Amino acid sequence: MATTLSSTFRLASLTGTDPVNISIAPTLSIGAPTASGSIATTASSNDTVLSGSNAKDVYVFIRNTGASTAGNVLVTDSSSNNIGLLKPQDFLFIPLKSLVGCRVAYDTAVTTLDWFYWTRS
Repeated sequence: MATTLSSTFRLASLTGTDPVNISIAPTLSIGAPTASGSIATTASSNDTVLSGSNAKDVYVFIRNTGASTAGNVLVTDSSSNNIGLLKPQDFLFIPLKSLVGCRVAYDTAVTTLDWFYWTRS
C-alpha cells in the first residue's frame, strides 16, 4: 500500500552579502517503512543499513543521536565510497538508487544512531 512521507526544509540566512531563503515541502510517495533500527557504534563498527543487493530505490534517514561531541559516524555506500559524516545530532535524508547500499562506520568515538528506510513507490 502506497502512502506519503511529508517533509519540510527551511533555510534562511538574511545576513551577509548573499542572503538565502529556501523553503521546500515535498510530499514523497512511499511504501510502508521497509526497515528501521538503532546502532551503538564501537571502535570496529562498520554496519549495514541497506544491502548493496537491494533492487529497489529507497529514501534513507539516519540520525546520530549521540550526546558526545566527538562521536562521529561515516556514512558510505556498499563499496565504501563516502556519502557523509554525521556529527552528534546531525541527520541525513537521501534518496538512494537501487543496488547502491548504505553502511555506517565508527569515526572518532562511540555513539548511537537511528535509521529508517522506505521503498519509493
